[in-house]
Amino acid sequence: MSFNKRHKEFWPKELPFYMDFKAQTLFNNLSLSAHSDPKSDAIIFYENKISYEELFTHVNKIAGFLNVKLKISRGDRIAIIMQNCPQFIISYYAILGVNCVIVPVNPMLQVDEISFILRDSNIKAIFAASDILNTVDNALKKINCISIPIISINYLDYIKKRFNVKLPKEFKNKCNNKNNIRKKKWKDIVESKALNFHHDNKPDEVCIIPYTSGSTGLPKGCIHTHNTVNAVINAYAKWLPIPKKSRVLTTLPLFHVTGMQNSMNVPIFNGNTIVLMTRWDIDTALFYIKKYRIKSWRSITASIIDLVGEFKPIKHNIASLSSVGGGGASMPKSIALKLKKLTNLDYIEAYGLTETMAPTHINPPHKTKLGSIGIPIFNVDARIIDIDKNIELGVNQVGELIISSPQLFLGYLNDQNNNKYFISLDNKNFFKTGDLAYFDKDGYFFVVDRLKRMINSSGYKIWPAEIEKILHNFEGIKEVCVIGVPDLRSGQKVKAIIVPENSHSEKKIINLKQWCSSRMAKYKIPKIFEIRKSLPKNKMGKIMWREVK
Repeated sequence: MSFNKRHKEFWPKELPFYMDFKAQTLFNNLSLSAHSDPKSDAIIFYENKISYEELFTHVNKIAGFLNVKLKISRGDRIAIIMQNCPQFIISYYAILGVNCVIVPVNPMLQVDEISFILRDSNIKAIFAASDILNTVDNALKKINCISIPIISINYLDYIKKRFNVKLPKEFKNKCNNKNNIRKKKWKDIVESKALNFHHDNKPDEVCIIPYTSGSTGLPKGCIHTHNTVNAVINAYAKWLPIPKKSRVLTTLPLFHVTGMQNSMNVPIFNGNTIVLMTRWDIDTALFYIKKYRIKSWRSITASIIDLVGEFKPIKHNIASLSSVGGGGASMPKSIALKLKKLTNLDYIEAYGLTETMAPTHINPPHKTKLGSIGIPIFNVDARIIDIDKNIELGVNQVGELIISSPQLFLGYLNDQNNNKYFISLDNKNFFKTGDLAYFDKDGYFFVVDRLKRMINSSGYKIWPAEIEKILHNFEGIKEVCVIGVPDLRSGQKVKAIIVPENSHSEKKIINLKQWCSSRMAKYKIPKIFEIRKSLPKNKMGKIMWREVK
């Protein structure tokens, strides 16, 4: 069945199936919101408010400094290496303002990882937080680029008053740039006179190169234009609309495309208020939701687990929430039901990639399916192909998910073999995601696992995510990771590593084989169950299965 008919029955009735959006730059998105309602709050940062007028003024000052003082040229690549803070948002839009390209870098990376990205992207300047300046310096020394200018920021620069919620530990670090002409203090720039710059970029020009996590090798830079980024922003704003001036809780890291899009770029496009957290803290989040009557929150499974676990009706009030959702890891059914009981809201799961600047699939708000990533949103053609023959598959047949859409990246930076990541079908160019998935009779898609994560036991193909989802239904399991381990007889055997909830004994959880026998095929049942206190996770809260032994 044609992709544009498969899920039409459950398409939001008030929305068109295809959507045209105005081609403009991301900088113009901010400019329009700032001029439309300059006095409205753009950011609330630990009780400190920044209006759209002030935000745009600081963006212009930083942009002018880049243009006049640092002599930054059109198309130059500039890195942002910091946690969530107003400076991230300001530097992001300032870089775009001078027609340059953003390279967001995870501040938790170490010297070798940062140096690879800086060299691969040919960085010309860096915005960096004070707590990681030594790491950045060492990364630059490693690639013999010590002359690259650094604009250093303090997280406390926008904290004019304190309140009774604890500040993250990063706030204690202050910049010390004395006698270093290469480093410039953020505060000095925004307190100085504005300098001239000219924004005249075109929507089809490159604006950002986010890097993949590198889970299958070295990280790869994904080349995106204003058009590919705006395709997501416009679609997301239509699919999950919230009223202008509504407050959005931003807890996802802005250096990652998910948080960057749904928790920064979309609210700015809408003229919403970003209630910004530097680090995840459940007490602060619950305080914010109540105090600022948060309407929308996009998060990860781990944070939702914290919410339902820590919520106390007498102390907390989350009634203002009208939309809660996220992606990256499947939401356990038990947690989704607890959330529904607390808020009467369905958790809206979505799916996206760095290569697509976040979502290509979102559950319809009026008709969600738990465990599904939803249906392809505006203008997205998503299909399933056989992993060996590259032929298109039908309903409930597992294969590789491929995507053709306006948010699709142009290719990987400095990769001479970009063609191998794409396939042509019906005269369209599709990206091969590397995810195993299927769609049901209603056109809802379900991700089964990563193609390279598949376990092969005695010729049987086993998907760890499927087993993990089943095990999450066993009472007393907090987290679980399923991996394949070498076995002389079968090639690989299934092992489940479990983190129990505090109130449940290891003895009860370890005796799972009989429970599993009525819920999955015999060859899928883990041969080994191991209890651990924790599992390794990345900044997004995803379990790093490759590091689990």
